[in-house]
Amino acid sequence: MVLRRLRIPIWLVVIALLATFVIGSKAGPTMPLDIQPTFRIVTPDVTNVITQDVTPEIAQTLHMSRAEGVLISDVESPLHPGDVILSVNGRPVRCQRELDAELAQIDFGQTFFLDVYRDGRVQTVTVQRATEGPPRVLQRTSEIRGISVASLSTENGVMVAEVRIGTRASDVGLKRGDIILDVDGHPVHSADEFVEFMRQLNNQPATFNVQHRSGLIDVFVIAA
Repeated sequence: MVLRRLRIPIWLVVIALLATFVIGSKAGPTMPLDIQPTFRIVTPDVTNVITQDVTPEIAQTLHMSRAEGVLISDVESPLHPGDVILSVNGRPVRCQRELDAELAQIDFGQTFFLDVYRDGRVQTVTVQRATEGPPRVLQRTSEIRGISVASLSTENGVMVAEVRIGTRASDVGLKRGDIILDVDGHPVHSADEFVEFMRQLNNQPATFNVQHRSGLIDVFVIAA
């Protein structure tokens, strides 16, 4: 896919304000870990969309009457760098916070409509939201009862980083890469929280809902 050429004034603004932003996709360059896409679309490959609020300076350069909307700073077609998102499915968005709120209402894989300001006029673009990608595993791990876990960027469970051979967890079949969703019905959001829940059980058995790499969920009972 080829990135659309921008007119010189927009290109200069994007370079000056967003020189550290890069686009990441399955076939494209890798995006820095500290820059997260606002959402992902199907183009037909999966493309990350990076956005920011429209500032008065950007609005002036784009000849917009008001500094509102959300600037697309990097993406591949059908959206273009320099597009300003004005609405999602007909509902106006005036800042990044409002865009995030509208996107929260759109399921992964669902098609939706964006009104964007481009080349001095408003255009409607149809896009399909990509399915959710795999969560990013955070580096630091915590261990208890022979189970070493790492936090996930989604804060939805913890990933098993290692299971010591010979422990009760190993005996029941808990494996590296499994995601522990809860401990005795309490949802787990981080490795530290997992360890704290386990410590509260003392010498009692622990019951986990565990999601395997296949997507299947099993119930594991780990004896003390």
